[in-house]
Amino acid sequence: MSNLDTLNRGDLFAECVELAREQGIADKESWETLVEEVISAHLDLGELNLDQDLEGARAELTARWDEYVQLSAEETPAAIDEDPDAPKA
Repeated sequence: MSNLDTLNRGDLFAECVELAREQGIADKESWETLVEEVISAHLDLGELNLDQDLEGARAELTARWDEYVQLSAEETPAAIDEDPDAPKA
């Protein structure tokens, strides 16, 4: 069984980012709902338990909304041109 030590907050954030991208999450309220769903799912699976600092994890993940927005921002043509491996037309 995993716990918050092995299933760390970074893992939970990565899972939230992946799901948010798949679901097209574009507002903070939806992000907060997703964070709650991810934590609840891991609780249901027994990968997290109520003895852990779930409120702290929830608060930290919710606060990372701005980080998710930055990671999910559309790439501009200028940013793509900076990529040396990007195909050139």
